[in-house]
Order: sequence, then structure tokens, then C-alpha cells
Amino acid sequence: MTTIEYRRLLAGGALAVFLIGLGIAIARGLGDDDSTAAPVPTTTAQVPKTRTPPPPPRRKPARFIALTGAGAFDPEGDGHERDEEAPMAVDGRPETFWRTERYSRFFKNGVGLVLDAGRRVRVEQVVVDTPTPGIRAEIRLGDAREGPFAVAAPAATLAARTRFTVARKPARYVVVWVVGLPPGGAGEISEVRVRAR
Repeated sequence: MTTIEYRRLLAGGALAVFLIGLGIAIARGLGDDDSTAAPVPTTTAQVPKTRTPPPPPRRKPARFIALTGAGAFDPEGDGHERDEEAPMAVDGRPETFWRTERYSRFFKNGVGLVLDAGRRVRVEQVVVDTPTPGIRAEIRLGDAREGPFAVAAPAATLAARTRFTVARKPARYVVVWVVGLPPGGAGEISEVRVRAR
């Protein structure tokens, strides 16, 4: 082997070693290992913690209150409508009742059973029982025995038991205001209960 060939062989070997080293360096530089890279400073934004408020305490349902039968309200008649029977609509006995007069044609805007809570209360519900379904009635409230009375629940056709929801209206007197009678021309209210606070 001549000197020139020997030098060429050394140069080729050196070049091969250089290229191999360069390849390894490039492979390390492009790899996924960041352990040797300088750390990049990061900041973490502090997100304020929102507290979910606890649910409001469950409100206990209003209780049934004691009522007395104050009489009847008949502004378009003689002022009375079997007033003496009004207490029977709140005596807790389904076989007793307040009843309207018998009409061949119900010509009035209405006639009402007036009940007294004894004090001003916030009425939430009125439950009316009747043995003569088909009566149309609404609930009215007021602060005086003789009125005026304001509508607190719109008219509905009564079933054997009908519940009227009242938007927590304050009043002392509760009136079941009859605006229509069933066939037979008379209506009976056997029991009225009022939930109030």
C-alpha cells in the first residue's frame, strides 16, 4: 500500500467517524428527551374557587288552620243564604254541609260561604269538598265580614275534592264564591280546609 492510498484510507475513516458522530448528535438534538434542555419558566394562573351556595332549607308546608263558619254573602239577594249552616262546612264531618238555596235559574253573579280564620293569615291553599260535584266556584279573600272580597283563585268546576292554590295572599276571611250550580239548582259544600301561615 502506497502512502497516498494510506492517507486516503485515513481520510475516509476520519470522514466516516465524523459523519457517524454528526448523525448521533443530530439524533440526540431531535429526540424527545428534554432532560438536558434548559427549563422553560411557566406560570400557573390562579383561578378563584367559586363556592356553590348550599341549597335553601326546604320550607315546611303550610298547616291547616282552624276556621269558623261566619255565614253567607249574598249581595244580590236578601243578604243571607242559609247562614246558620256555615259552621257545618268546617266541622270535620263530611255528612254535614252548607248549601245554597234552590234556584230554578241561577241569575246571580254569585253567592258565597264566608269562613273566618280568626286573624289575618297568609293563605296558600283552599281545599273544598262537595257531595254535589258540578258547582262552579272561585276563592275570594277579604279582611271584613261583609267584604269587599278579592278573587284569589279563579273559578273551577268542583269535583268531590278540589284544591285551589292561592299565591300566599294575606286575609282574615275566606269565601267559597259559587258562580254556577249543578243540575238540580242547589249546591252543597261539606268541608273547607285552608292551609295558611
